[in-house]
Amino acid sequence: MQRVSVRDGLVLDLDDYNEIVISCPLLLTLPAFDRYPVEAVRIDPLKIATDERPLLNLAGAVCTQAWSGDDGGLHLRFSRGHSIDVDPDSEETAWELYGKRHGYMACLPRGRVRVVRHDLPDSDDANIVNNAAQLSAGSARQTH
Repeated sequence: MQRVSVRDGLVLDLDDYNEIVISCPLLLTLPAFDRYPVEAVRIDPLKIATDERPLLNLAGAVCTQAWSGDDGGLHLRFSRGHSIDVDPDSEETAWELYGKRHGYMACLPRGRVRVVRHDLPDSDDANIVNNAAQLSAGSARQTH
């Protein structure tokens, strides 16, 4: 983790020009420390309280796992034991991933995840478009 900032949501700057922007409430799980047990804190990244800011000190941690579930939820695990989980929102984009060399991924309202890749060969564009057209035509035939 290179940097954590707050601008239009919680922004996590990762290595290799990757950035995650979280715009909906998240669940931050803090690791056990000394005499303090594991604790989970719900944080609204658009309204972070002053006393919540130190909890988000992830600078220097390594994101060891990142995935999106079937429901569109985002799940991040870090080397120091922290985790962040973001549920999809019914009305807002919950999170976005920007990758300079790879593309863009976002959880749109109601958990719909959209992906735009620009690290694939141009020849794959035709396959993606043709497959989508075939699926659309197939579903249109099934509905009549």
